[in-house]
Amino acid sequence: MTTGGEIPIISRTMAEAQIPHRVDATKLVEHNQQLRAAINSSDLPRLNEAVDQCLAPVDCIVSFEKDAERFRMIVGSCSTRVAMTCQRCLGSVEIAVGSQFSLGLVFNDEQARNLPKRLEPVEMDENGVIDLWSVLEDEVLLALPAFPTHPESECQIQQPEPEDIISNEKRPNPFDVLAQLKQK
Repeated sequence: MTTGGEIPIISRTMAEAQIPHRVDATKLVEHNQQLRAAINSSDLPRLNEAVDQCLAPVDCIVSFEKDAERFRMIVGSCSTRVAMTCQRCLGSVEIAVGSQFSLGLVFNDEQARNLPKRLEPVEMDENGVIDLWSVLEDEVLLALPAFPTHPESECQIQQPEPEDIISNEKRPNPFDVLAQLKQK
């Protein structure tokens, strides 16, 4: 039970429930919490703008923990399926998108600069709260392919037919005009 503006602590493992939008990341790290749930992809506006269609919820596993160096971290994975425009044939291509991530939780830019290179920073507010949906949406967006395409064997691109190399018809030589001018 919470009072006032507190954000509740979630049980050790959350089985197939809704991941909260905003969480107190510092408390979750202190309690070594893990969340496992799905986010309805239609609730992620930036993802919907980046793809033609979201075909599945975003399945997430997120652990809040400290590493051996005592850095606060979010470690996890997320996956979904989307439809995008094939950059070869311009048809629709279904793509499985997945991301595994290790993120460092920080309060400011100074802490972000001190993170090891293996951790991308996620800035918490002054109370240790983050918008978890936004963080997970960022990870899915980063995992989208820059140039989505079908496998070559499946792509429906219409290749132009090669011109007939041997032709009975004699084509005019563009240099004939120059030869005529030279004769004058």
